[in-house]
Amino acid sequence: MSIPITKRDWQFIALANAIAIAIALASAKWALGWKAATASAAIELVMLAVFCLRHPEPLFTRLLVFGLAIGFTELLNDTWLIDRHILFYDPGGPMVWDTPLYMPFCWALIFVTNGTVAVFLFQKFGGPKAALGMALLSGLYIPGFEALAARAQWWHYEHVPFFLGLAPSFVVLGEALLALPLPWMCVALARRPLGIAVGLGVVEGLVVWLTTIIALKLVG
Repeated sequence: MSIPITKRDWQFIALANAIAIAIALASAKWALGWKAATASAAIELVMLAVFCLRHPEPLFTRLLVFGLAIGFTELLNDTWLIDRHILFYDPGGPMVWDTPLYMPFCWALIFVTNGTVAVFLFQKFGGPKAALGMALLSGLYIPGFEALAARAQWWHYEHVPFFLGLAPSFVVLGEALLALPLPWMCVALARRPLGIAVGLGVVEGLVVWLTTIIALKLVG
C-alpha cells in the first residue's frame, strides 16, 4: 500500500529544518550555548507534535515516536563517547544521564525528516537504492551541522581525526551507516501499531551505538 507524502508535508519539514538551522546559525555567531539548543529543541518538538498528531497520515506520528525512542536509547552511545573523552557537551542546563536534556528531543526532527525521505525513496526506487541514498544524504549533511554545533558551543569532539576540518571522520561514516536500515524500518512502522515505533526506535538507537563503534575502529 502506498504511503502518501504531500507537498504540504515537504513544506512543513523544510520549514522546521530551516528554523532549526537558523537557530544554530545564530547560536554559532553569538556562541549562545545550551540555552539556544534547548530553545531549538522545544520549538521543534511543539511544531512536530502539532503537525504529527493532527495529520491524517499515521506515518508522521509513528516517526515522531520512533525518533524520540532513538534519542533516549542513544544516550548509551553518548555516555560511551563521553567516558572515552571524545564527546564534550557545553556545561549548563538540565541533564539526563551525561547528556543535555535537549539532545534526545533533537533526534525527533532528524528522524521525522529522514524517515519521510526514506519512505519516499523506498516507494520510488526500492529498498537497496533507498538505503544507499539515505546513507549518502546523511553522510553529506552531518559535517556542516557538526561544525555549526561546535561553533555554537553545543557540543564538540576531541582526540579524533576530522573530515575536512568540519566533523569527526567517525561521525560522518557512522551517520551514513546508521541511515542504511531506515527505509525498511520506516515503511514497516507506517502501517503497524504505534508500539512498533518504540521497538524499532530502540533498535535503531542501538544501531547508532554499534555504527559509532564500527566507524571509530575504521576511521577514528
